[in-house]
Amino acid sequence: MVNHKHWHYDRDHGWQPIKARKIQVLEFIYDRKVVTSYDLMNRFGYTYSSSRCRLSQLRKEGFIANFDRGQWCLTEKAYKKLRYHGILKRKQAERLKRARWAERRIFFIDVGGKIRVARDNELQNAVTVGEAKRLVTQLRREGLI
Repeated sequence: MVNHKHWHYDRDHGWQPIKARKIQVLEFIYDRKVVTSYDLMNRFGYTYSSSRCRLSQLRKEGFIANFDRGQWCLTEKAYKKLRYHGILKRKQAERLKRARWAERRIFFIDVGGKIRVARDNELQNAVTVGEAKRLVTQLRREGLI
């Protein structure tokens, strides 16, 4: 017995696995801002014709618009759907978390002015990323680096 949730019936080839759900494709387009058929082929394993078919289906449903030759972007209807599924809130929380995480990390300035994450033995000389950037620009102005 075939689990119909993860398969679809193709009249030529019988039951085929679903490569990506609509919401997954919309989320991918949201991450990339602009996509082509080749982007869907690389990400989800579609063939060229099936990726074009998926994009055409999303266009007919009003989720994407073709703003340049072969390039597609999301419409307001797609943003509403992503908002409804909680994807926009999750993505914004991830971005905020990454930004806070980067600011809390402790950095070390190498001799050449290169900023990198501090090792355990360098923690007494380590600074936050904001302080590190200020120090590097100040040292460059003074000609020390």
